[in-house]
Amino acid sequence: MSQSTPSTAYSRDLGDELRRLRETCTDLKGAQVAAQLGWDPSKVSTIEHGKARPSEIDLVQFLTMCGKDIDFFEDFKRRYRNAFDEYIVQLPGNLRTVAMAESTATKIFSYNTLTVPGLLQTARYAECLCRAAGMTVEEQIPALVQARMDRQAILRRHDRPDCVFYIH
Repeated sequence: MSQSTPSTAYSRDLGDELRRLRETCTDLKGAQVAAQLGWDPSKVSTIEHGKARPSEIDLVQFLTMCGKDIDFFEDFKRRYRNAFDEYIVQLPGNLRTVAMAESTATKIFSYNTLTVPGLLQTARYAECLCRAAGMTVEEQIPALVQARMDRQAILRRHDRPDCVFYIH
């Protein structure tokens, strides 16, 4: 989920670049991208105007929609590194890779023996899981939970992947 913030010159540059990518790499309007990503219709507009703080998952999903790969994402992140410090929740590389794979998947099969799969977790469950695992500092838990919730947008897309989840 993105968070509303006053726009700055740098956040507007970031938004302009995302809008240009959408316009040159797709034939979609902002509302169509939002629908395909399972986002609220205003989310694309606020991100493209530099008025929202996109999560790293949001950017992975957006850039994937524009046909970009993980290498492009990494380059994009480097070019906007200062904007990312202020506007982007930093995630471990493996979670970024998972989000990229989920964004392009047509089918997802998951087998979990101990926990509910991340794509099915509620915010409260994910929060408790982070605390129980004890592998992150308390201040990072809200951002990690939000990243998990952002990943679930693929389940709201009109062309969402076929999913099968097994929980033992």
